[in-house]
Amino acid sequence: MRTQMSHELYFNFAGESSLQIVNAYREKYDLLSMILDANPDLLALVHEDWAQWLSTSDQGRDGYTSEQLLRALIVLFIEGKSDRNTIILIDNSEFLRHFVRLGLNSTMDFTFLNRAYSSLGETTIDKMNAILTDYAITEEMIRSEKQRMDTTVVETNIHYPTDSSLLWDSFRTLARLVSTIQNELPSLDLRHRFHEKKIKKLATFIARNASSKNKNTQREVKRKYALLIQRVRWIHGVGPQVCEKLLAAGYDVPGLSHYLPLVEKIIDQSYRRIIKGEKVPADEKLYSLFEAHTELIVRGKAGKPIEFGHKILIAQTGEKYIHHYNVMEKRIEDKELLLPAIEAHKEMFGAYPGVLSTDKGFYESMKQIHSLEEIIPVV
Repeated sequence: MRTQMSHELYFNFAGESSLQIVNAYREKYDLLSMILDANPDLLALVHEDWAQWLSTSDQGRDGYTSEQLLRALIVLFIEGKSDRNTIILIDNSEFLRHFVRLGLNSTMDFTFLNRAYSSLGETTIDKMNAILTDYAITEEMIRSEKQRMDTTVVETNIHYPTDSSLLWDSFRTLARLVSTIQNELPSLDLRHRFHEKKIKKLATFIARNASSKNKNTQREVKRKYALLIQRVRWIHGVGPQVCEKLLAAGYDVPGLSHYLPLVEKIIDQSYRRIIKGEKVPADEKLYSLFEAHTELIVRGKAGKPIEFGHKILIAQTGEKYIHHYNVMEKRIEDKELLLPAIEAHKEMFGAYPGVLSTDKGFYESMKQIHSLEEIIPVV
């Protein structure tokens, strides 16, 4: 079973620094360490998730305590680096090794750190934030007088979605899965050939010529699209046959079962838009085969009018502490987020804020402003 924390003494080999900026950097982590030690429930929460989802051997990567993993993740967020660069930073810094409480142990692999983060549940994160907020209120680190809120977008890691790129993603993914099954299970007697190079040439031609103004080129692009859709539709039809044979032979088909309905949606939206000339509504589109939850969000920002990801509401106190947030699975208009955020503020502090600050996106009408001024002096 994974150990929650070790009771060993950890020596700090970093030594003193004569530089004020270095001492300020270290003081920040010392304060974080104090907060972690003062709130053991934070560690208990993550340990419950990691004990369930991560392997339980006491050797190798599985020998790291939940406390070490939590502290390494804190370094990741504070430094704003990738998993890989965070591990390099920790391993090269005696001070950060001391903060993570690694002692003389080796640093964990960056893939394991990523897996640990992915294993934390949504409920766990919410409870951790609630614990930290209660602690900040109790210690009088934050006050209720001011509330500021705004929305932003966290973008998913996807390429710009075009019909041709989504169709190519669909074909190559299903081809890879079916090809692997054919090679590993010859007893199923699957003998499909995929001609991936030809399909890639179709997608590449479309990508290079889709914006051409030449009518002949546009006709050729549409013809290539029809061929590409036809080939993706063919391999999508092969999928259920392969699934049927696998199930009959007693094998699971999680990969194919996951991708087949997504590919069907991509085929449908491409056919409707390119071949039939329909305008497909944004909320009916799929923007990524691999990050199917991605939404298109139009906020009209200069230089970035559209974004692909998820909308997030962030509410802060006057001390710039984020005491309320809402990560939206489906985007909600700003003006509909206002009252729930104000009520969440009252629930935490026992009173409405004295000052409320938002941007124009939250504005609905003067009637709304007058209504808010009855409970909040300055809006």
